[in-house]
This record gives sequence, structure tokens and C-alpha cells, in this order.
Amino acid sequence: MTTTMVKRMPVPVRSVPVALLALLLSPNCLADWRVSPTVQLRTTYSDNVNLKEDALAREQFIAEVSPGVLVTNNSRRMKFSGSYQRRFFAYSDDEVSNTQRSIQNLSADLKSVLLDELLYLDASGNIAQREVSAFGPSVDDSPYSDLNRAEVRTWRFSPYLRRQFGSAANLIVRYTRDSVDAGESGLRNSTGDAVNLSLASGELFRRFGWNLSLNRQVLDFERAPESTIENGNLGFSYALGSSLTLTSGIGYDRYDYQALGGRTAGRTWNAGFQWAPSQRSFLSANVGKRFTGSTYMLKALHRSRNTVWNISYDDAITTTRSQFLLPATVDTAGLLDRLFMANFPDPAERAQAVQAYIQATGLPPSLADNVNYFSNRFILQKQAQASVAFNSARTTTVLNIADTRREALSTVQTDSPLQGTGSLNLNDNVHQKSAGVLWNMRITKRSGLNLSLTANKSRSITTGQTNDTRALRSSLTREFSPRTRGGLELRHIEGRRTNGSDYSENAISASLSFKL
Repeated sequence: MTTTMVKRMPVPVRSVPVALLALLLSPNCLADWRVSPTVQLRTTYSDNVNLKEDALAREQFIAEVSPGVLVTNNSRRMKFSGSYQRRFFAYSDDEVSNTQRSIQNLSADLKSVLLDELLYLDASGNIAQREVSAFGPSVDDSPYSDLNRAEVRTWRFSPYLRRQFGSAANLIVRYTRDSVDAGESGLRNSTGDAVNLSLASGELFRRFGWNLSLNRQVLDFERAPESTIENGNLGFSYALGSSLTLTSGIGYDRYDYQALGGRTAGRTWNAGFQWAPSQRSFLSANVGKRFTGSTYMLKALHRSRNTVWNISYDDAITTTRSQFLLPATVDTAGLLDRLFMANFPDPAERAQAVQAYIQATGLPPSLADNVNYFSNRFILQKQAQASVAFNSARTTTVLNIADTRREALSTVQTDSPLQGTGSLNLNDNVHQKSAGVLWNMRITKRSGLNLSLTANKSRSITTGQTNDTRALRSSLTREFSPRTRGGLELRHIEGRRTNGSDYSENAISASLSFKL
């Protein structure tokens, strides 16, 4: 059932927890901070700067100045990494429509030990450009167009208590407050308050294990009713040997939203196995059932000296806001971290090697993925994904494919601020596919070549509308000094849609980056 009371006061989505600021400025942490200001200069020629239909394409020269800063802290009690960049654009024709004057991006992540072996803190903040619809240009296609994009700001503050009861059990009690703010885009701004309890068996239970998890989250929306999510699960495991373990679980889910089918709660169960034949290979799978129907999960990981393979499938009840609070589905650093594990066993040393490699080669922070479009509805998301990375003496190749199906569970009226009354059913049932390949060759110690090809397709099962985009990029990078880098990039982008508003763009850009 759904609460009908509407909040009178807007949600304070821009508030920042005072405790986090006090921790960052404490004397014990100040000595370990590293601050690296940066600035990038770029000039670009584009024959369709605002990604309009081919008949309305406008060519432009764009000058860009992008100041930024990188901040890190790697002390015993704190791990922090953050980056901020503001990009300012100037066009040869100031009257061209649907272009942006500036955009900003922020990414910050904190993990801290407040009290040894007892109290910890996780926190994060993010400002990013996001696609409003799955049926329009991607924000990765061009930073200049203002079509189909909005700035989304998120933050998350999560202290938690972790206690070990000898070898019998491990307890984690976590409180999380988070926020998602998309301005006036039509996605409802919200804050969330969640309490999670996890109690699991310890080393004393070598063959038979158990775990209990209880979760409750209250979502507070601007100009909309509250919504509550409650989950409970009791899990069991039985080790058949050193590498094979059987798993099972029972539980109950309760969601508070206006449902299409009437049901928003019910019992759950699952059964499966985990197989870890070596430290390099892992396989986990299970089947189950919840009130929405059958459920499946698969996770497979294999690592050799020069390759990393990752295959996954899951289905979950989720929301757009929940997806925005998660990290990138396939991030380049995560893949390279596993790829470099043989050469850099120490985690801290490996993390530095990964970041140095990404900066030296100009690799993107994440791979092509399906668009997390705006929706105020609860959705059932079924996603399959596979990625593989290859490393040789002079080249690195990364491939990724993804297939996502999102089925709306709550009523369509909540999306009227986004879609309008004419296309409310566009997000009822959306099927997305994406694929990408990224190839890097180290020409010399100071120069490299990058080639990338990405393709995305979105289809509305309900309305039949489709959107296809393809992007081909090539770039040369050169390190002139430890603090100065240059680059030259060529790109070609195509977009095809059933409504006939096809577009294409060809662009060339040159850049210089400085660490101050």
C-alpha cells in the first residue's frame, strides 16, 4: 500500500554532513593530503556541434578551457580519492542553438576508520551529466550539445559498526543517508535513509555456515509521497569440499509503491552454489523466486597472467535513483586492477600503477554501458554483461557487451513530468543492448595510440520506438614532460531513430593538459 500524505517542505538534497567535513580537516589526516591542480586546453572542429538532424547540422570551431583538481589521501585511517573539473566552451558562432557554455564533473570516494576494529565510515559524492531518455543522443557523444541531458548530483554518507564475536560470528550494522538531485529535469529529487543489519557465521562454522540480513529504507521525494523498502533474508551454506559450496536462502520483500499488478510484497527463496577451484577463478550461480516471478544470478570471474574474464547476470527490483548511487558497472580501473595483479601483488602499489597507466594512455574511466534513463517508477531490471581485458607487452584490449531489460512495476503517471502525456508508455518495457571495444598501443614510453568503437541500441517494446548510436574514435597521446601531455583525436558519431531525426557528426580536436 502507498502512503497518500505529501510532504510540505522540499527535501534538503544539497546538505552535506558536518561530521564528514570535520573528519577531512582533522590534524591526523591533513598531513597525508595530496592536491594536484590541472588545466586542459582544447580546440575542436565539429560539423554538427549540437547533434541535430543532418538537415539542421551546424559546423563550429570550439575553444575549451578546463581547470580541475585531483585530491588523494592514502593514510592508515583514511582512503580518499576525488577529482573535479569544470569545462568552459566558446563557439565561433555564439548564436547556435542547443549548445552548452559549461559543464562540470565531480567524483569523490572516502573510506575511513573512526575507531579501530569497531566504527567505520564510507562516503561519496558525484556530479555527472546523464541521459534523460534512452531514445536520444548519449552524453558521451558530445559534451557541447544540451539535448537529452541533465546534471545529476548525488552524495552518500554511511557510518557503520563492525564487530567480531571471536570465531563464532561477525556483525555489521550500517546507517546510510543519500541524496539524488536532478534539478528541474522531471526526475524527482529525493533523499534516502536506510538501516542495514548483517550477522554472519565466523570461522568456527567451517562446513555449515549461515547469515542473516535485514534492510529498511525510507525514500523521501520532493512533491511526492514517501516510499518504504524492507527486505529480510536468512541464508545457509554447506561446504562439500575445499572449492565447492552449496548455498540457499529464504526471505521476505516489501515495497511501497503504486503497483501495476497489485502485488508489492511476498516471500523469496533461492538455491545455488559457489565454486572456487583456485585464486584465479570463481563461479557463483543460483535460481529462486520472488513476488515478481523467477529470479536468476550468475557471476563468473577468471584471471590468467595476461587476461581477465568477467561474466554476470542478475535481476533486481530497482529505481533510477538507486542506479545513480552505484559506481560504474564496468570501470576501466577495476578491470586493470585484476589484470595487473600478477605484476603488482600489493594493492596500494597496484592502484598507483593502474592510475598511472590510465593517465599515460588516456583510457576512459568506464566502458560502454546501457543508458540509465530517467524514470520515477520502480522497475524490474534484468541485466547480462560480459567483459574481457587482454594485455601484452605493448597493447591492451578491452571488450564489453551488455544486454538489459527494464520492465516498469509502478504506475505510469509518476513519469508524466518526464515524458509528457503523449509518450507516457515509452518506458514501460525497454530493451537495451551495447557493445564496445577499446584498443591501446604504447608506441613509445611517452606516446600511445587509442582506438575505440561503441554501439548502443534501445527499443521500447510497448511503443516500438528505437534508437541506435555508433561512435568511432581514434586518438594519439604524447607526454612532453612529466607535467605536460598533448593529444589529437578524431571521432565519427551516428544516431538513427524511428522518428526520422537521424544525425551524424565528424570532429577533430587537439588538446594540451598541464599539472600545476
